[in-house]
This record gives sequence, structure tokens and C-alpha cells, in this order.
Amino acid sequence: MSNTTTVWITGDQCSLNNTALMAADKKTSCILMVESISRGNQIRYHKKKLVLIYSAMRHFASLLRSEGWKVDYYEESPSFEDAVQRHINLHSPERFLWMQQSEFGADRRLASIIDGIPHELTPHCNFLSSSEDFEELHSTPDSRVTMDRFYRQMRLKTKLLLNVNKQPEGGAWSYDKENREPPGKNMQARPVRKFPPDEITQSVIKMVEHNFPDHPGDTNNWIYAVTREDALLSAEDFFENRLDEFGPHQDAMVYGEPFLNHSVLSPYINICLLHPLELCQEAERRYRRGQARLSSVEGFIRQVIGWREFIWRVYWRMMPEYARRNELEARENLPEFFWTGDTSMRCLNDAINTTIKYAYSHHIIRLMILGNFALIAGLDTLQTNNWFASMYIDGYDWVMVPNVIGMTLHADGGYVGTKPYAASANYIKKMSNYCKQCAFNSQTSTENDSCPFNTLYWDFLIRNEDRFARNARMFMTMRNLASKSDQWRNDITERASQLRKSGFQ
Repeated sequence: MSNTTTVWITGDQCSLNNTALMAADKKTSCILMVESISRGNQIRYHKKKLVLIYSAMRHFASLLRSEGWKVDYYEESPSFEDAVQRHINLHSPERFLWMQQSEFGADRRLASIIDGIPHELTPHCNFLSSSEDFEELHSTPDSRVTMDRFYRQMRLKTKLLLNVNKQPEGGAWSYDKENREPPGKNMQARPVRKFPPDEITQSVIKMVEHNFPDHPGDTNNWIYAVTREDALLSAEDFFENRLDEFGPHQDAMVYGEPFLNHSVLSPYINICLLHPLELCQEAERRYRRGQARLSSVEGFIRQVIGWREFIWRVYWRMMPEYARRNELEARENLPEFFWTGDTSMRCLNDAINTTIKYAYSHHIIRLMILGNFALIAGLDTLQTNNWFASMYIDGYDWVMVPNVIGMTLHADGGYVGTKPYAASANYIKKMSNYCKQCAFNSQTSTENDSCPFNTLYWDFLIRNEDRFARNARMFMTMRNLASKSDQWRNDITERASQLRKSGFQ
């Protein structure tokens, strides 16, 4: 029997629950999978991110074959176009079928490649919300919906952490206020489970080094899962060893400790090796059994079905214009040390070198060290977004645009967050041990050895004083700024200018 349908599976869709796969007839379908070198070069993706995607693809292709599917797999193809044309010449499909792409515009680009052959799209399998869920919360097309309100809707939809009366377990929807403890003697962190590269991954590592030699990061010290089986082991490791301790110190930062009690499951969720609902349901079971505290379990669930789903919906509602927003008119070039980690600021040195080594850092490092610096320094929004998209193993366009443009840089004018996440060294000193051995003084703002975070924080407020004066959540901060003398303001502005001229060193 001929293969009349081609099921095209891309690198972030490696799941047997892929809806295109589930809609296909195994007897009359052929799976198409392509390692596109040109796509891997679209931006300078971290080498470990490329290894994860290509290795997961090769392992998934092997699984599909063992399940009885016919798989047409193209290793190291120059482009999608080249592989697809070869596939069409070989199999003459009557139609193409693929699951919705996560990146805006990608479905249109794939359709342009298949030479007019009919195609059908199926819904993405790894999200729980619908556009209707999101839209029904908007009173007008231009209104804004908070993550908190959306999260409550998702809790009701999934029935997670609800009591018999459909009220939140413990009486509160969020326990975020209980999850902000700084690092201290009572913080315990167990190492994450690591997965040495098997023969397939070793082959992919060689391929990535050959085809992407100038990309950031390296392929040494591989630790990540590349199959669903190992991703499930990684999840079990988190639930057994770190979930209970995750909550209280989820905002803590410790020099030389990239993972602490974080799950490190986002790389697997975002390529469909793990499903968000199965993870949240398991976290809830741990709470029901008395194996993890409510604040930790709720915090984990809020990240997965709250924040992750929220940014997915913001992305698809607001694109493509959203990615170009720059409400604060940030234009400074990204400093060179973002690529090398060569800076005397101890917090940034650790955050960047951790990212270079692992293609990962936990969320508070991304927001309050890397993102906070980019915000207060006025770094260009597109350059900053591209850096995050390049460097993170779990970073995709739908992830990074709302997180960076919206949450981190406040470049969307307050759609995602009503106030900018700007902070001085006071926050970093409170929530980390970075400042203890830093070359800069975390207590001053205008001296030559003052922490750049302090100088740039106040300079950021001065630059945006008129704009933030209208923000009710910024009232106390702006009143504090208004009490400063003209001389002090001039000193701040002058030192900030010097920092920019020196590349923020």
C-alpha cells in the first residue's frame, strides 16, 4: 500500500501524543523528520540546545520505527527545502500532516516548502489552554488579563489543588509569599540526575561540533535526558529529592550552584518528552500523600499551568507586532561579556558562565540578574531577546518573546507585568551570596567602585521618571527618587554614562 500521507514531525514535537501522529494511519503514512542545518544557523543557538534537539529527534525516530512507523529521516540536511524535495520525489505524498508549530509564522513557512501539496494542521499536544480560555477573560479586545486571573481559571479547568467545594487547597490560590526565603544554613539542595551521552548522542555531539563550530557554549559534560524514558527518570528525581524543598528557596541564588532545588524539566516539556499535566498531577499526588509541602507543590504547578500557559497565550494573541515593542526606547548594544562571561560583577560572571556551560540557569537568575541588568542598562530589546533565545536549552520564540520583551524588559508597556522588575544590589545581596566577594561595593551608587546595579538602577528611574510617575505600583520608588538632590542625580547620570562608554565594566 502506498504512503499517501506524510506526517512531518519537527524537533520540538518528539511525542507519541503528537496530534498529527495520532491522526495518521500507520499503514498509509510516512513520517518525515529533517535535521536542517540552515535552521540551526538561524541564530547562534547554544551547542547543547542543538545537541538536545537533534539527539531527541534521532532517538524518537528510532522509537517510531520500533512502533511500526515508516520513517524518512534526513541527517545533516542543508535545509528543510532540500530534504522535503527529496522526500516528495521519493514518496509522492498526496497530503502533508503536521502538528501546529510553536513559533509564529512557522506553519506558513513549512507550507511554502511543500510545493502546493494539500496540508492539514492539528492542535499542539503540550498545552492545556485554548485561545477561547484566554479571550473570554478579556472584557474588550484591548483589555489586559493578569496572570493571576488566568492561573485561577487554569486551576479550575484542570481541577488541580482544589478541595471538594472547588476552592483552592489550603484556602489560597497562591503561596508565593512563602516562597521567597534567601539562601541560608537551612537550605538543602540535592544534585540533579545526570544522563551521560549514549552512542547516538555522542554521534550528534560530533555533528554539532562539525556543523556549528562558532556557536556559543560547548558540548562537554553532557547531563541532559534525550528520551522520554530518561526524562521521566529526571522528573522522578525531582519529585523524590527536591520538590518539597523547591518552594521556600526558589528565588535564592548561590554562586557556583546552577540548579539548587529547581526541577530542570522545562527542556523536556518544551520538546514534548514530558507533558505539563502529568507533571502537575504527580506533584499534587506528592502533596496528597504528605511527601511535599503545599507551598512547594503550588509554586511548581503555578509555573507550569500558570506562567507557561499564560506566556503561550500572550505570544499567540499579540504576535507579530509584540516582538518589536520597545516602549522604554532601550537601544544600548549588548556588552561583549554576555557572550564570554568576562566581567568583574560576580553575579553576572556566575550567571553568564553557568549559562555558557549548561545552556541553563534557573528563572530568578534569568529575571533578576541577567534580565534586570539588561533592563536598567537599557540594552536593546531585540539583541537581548536574541541572546536569551540563543543561549537557553529550553528557549523558543514563544517562550522568550513574552518573557523577555514583556516580563523582563517591560518593553510591552505593562501588558505582561504592571511594573518593571528593576532592582538594585540590595535585592541581589538579600537573595544571594554574590556580593560577599565581589569587586564592587554593593552599598554605594556614585563612587568609582560602586556596584553597577546600583548606579544603573537609579539612572533607569531618572531616565523614565515621567513615565513611571503615572504607575501606581511605582509610587513609593518614585517618591524616593524625587527626594534626591540635583547633584546626586548628576553624579548618577555621569557614572552611568561612564559605564556605558567602558562596556559596563
